[in-house]
Amino acid sequence: MSGDGGRIDVSEVWPGAFTTTRLRATPLCETDGALFAALYGDADTMAQVGAPLDREAAGRALAAALRQMRSAPPKARYWRLDEGPHALGLLSLVIDAGRTTAETGLLLGAGARTRGIAREALAALLPRVVCAGGLEAVWTRHRTGHAAAEGLMRSLGFVPLDAETGWARWRMDQTRLQALAATPVTV
Repeated sequence: MSGDGGRIDVSEVWPGAFTTTRLRATPLCETDGALFAALYGDADTMAQVGAPLDREAAGRALAAALRQMRSAPPKARYWRLDEGPHALGLLSLVIDAGRTTAETGLLLGAGARTRGIAREALAALLPRVVCAGGLEAVWTRHRTGHAAAEGLMRSLGFVPLDAETGWARWRMDQTRLQALAATPVTV
């Protein structure tokens, strides 16, 4: 509950674990340290995000992410993405101060890129969090010139926002998501 007269906090609708046709998303935990360090320490994976982290810095970042998840109310939710026995990457949702919108992001290892993993994970997450009682909108950003990320955002129906220096920004709100869900798909 929030302190606004009994209204349920938006984090109450966030899924714990969820699955798709291929993927299993489970909340990040301490035992995911090796995956976290491998992703955040890999220069190729981090090329569109920022500088790679050494193992110690990745450990501190994991601890910070877990604190965000465990705060009351939660400031974030991070999921580990697996396909069968294979760890593929991380999906995140970090709530903004007003608790009505959140930034989402994905970090995928080399073997998970260009396979539709990001699209599948976000397509499963969005209707679970951008909904009545949930978030009003989700936004994301990527480095300008990152063609794969731009293609992903367009394919999911995100709307471009004003860019920040070096960053392209996108948004999906409840109205847009509902309209997309109601639009017939022609094959």
